[in-house]
Amino acid sequence: MGLPRGEPRRTFSYKEAFRELIKPLTRLLSAMRVHPDTLTHLGWTLAVVSAVLFGLGRVRTAGAVMLLAGLFDALDGAVARESNRMSDFGAFLDSTMDRFSELAIFVGILFFYASAGRPYETLLAGAAMTFSLLTSYTRSRAEGLGIRCEVGLLERAGRVVILSLFALAGFLTAGIALVAVGALVTTVQRILHVDRATRK
Repeated sequence: MGLPRGEPRRTFSYKEAFRELIKPLTRLLSAMRVHPDTLTHLGWTLAVVSAVLFGLGRVRTAGAVMLLAGLFDALDGAVARESNRMSDFGAFLDSTMDRFSELAIFVGILFFYASAGRPYETLLAGAAMTFSLLTSYTRSRAEGLGIRCEVGLLERAGRVVILSLFALAGFLTAGIALVAVGALVTTVQRILHVDRATRK
């Protein structure tokens, strides 16, 4: 029996593994009746703070705040599922704020490199931002066609972890290069996935 149209094969998912890791915190927040939208707004606020810190050149501090913002980003959906507070608007808000947060952080990084007179790093950050947005767009467009597109090397959670950890370690440019390559590969993988799905 074949897989449904556009259905990816089940493989190990670091996203699912992380959800299991934060399950105790998810249950605690659900028991405290914390609204998922509150966590979404907290994550967005922390991402903006991280973007400002990047722009000011406080790279390591920005990486730490970005990692915390990523935690709230993971918790909002998990708490919504745990507390049965899922809604179409909540999903829309979460996705929209994710894009805004990621863009804000890249803008902060671009400003940091541009103001420091580092044109090649600025170009690299612009490429990473472009490819990161394309990974999100390709998935959204595919799902608009009724094709599941949860495939690819590097999803948003992975990009957040790489950027934040490399910033914390003082290797921001290397982290951006990894994100740029990973996001480009993911975009190509999703285009090929949709191509195969539409040919069936």
